[in-house]
Amino acid sequence: MVFGRSGSGPYLTLESNDGSFDDLVTVKTGGRYKIAVTDVIRNNLESWMKNPYFETIRDQPLDLAIVARIIPKRMRSQDIDNLAKVVLDALKKKEGDPRFLFHDDSQIVRLIVWKIKRQEQEGWNTDSLTISFRIHDDKKQMVLVEPETM
Repeated sequence: MVFGRSGSGPYLTLESNDGSFDDLVTVKTGGRYKIAVTDVIRNNLESWMKNPYFETIRDQPLDLAIVARIIPKRMRSQDIDNLAKVVLDALKKKEGDPRFLFHDDSQIVRLIVWKIKRQEQEGWNTDSLTISFRIHDDKKQMVLVEPETM
């Protein structure tokens, strides 16, 4: 099941995922933005990360996919490793905060991070972020798919 506000396509998630979220978020990773963006992601994903089903997977090794649709002029300057770090920081447990997907990013066994030029819609900021995950399974490949129905 997909939760959130969908940005401009394509909408891609991890095949056979246990959960996915899509939201209109501009991920900026520069020093002055990092904490603010982490907080925005946590706030926007709050109801998703409080899903009772996630209690069964919070201690499990995970496969994680991050797809960021960003403005074309930032394609060259947005470092993909910094993008991943901001999202991982937003998803991991923070002392006293019930909004988390996993306890520590050491639980992530495999990670796909893809930045895509967003589809421009004049007058609208359509930067968006899709996060999907599943319990790690060595027998499954990491494949991004566009779901047939949303």
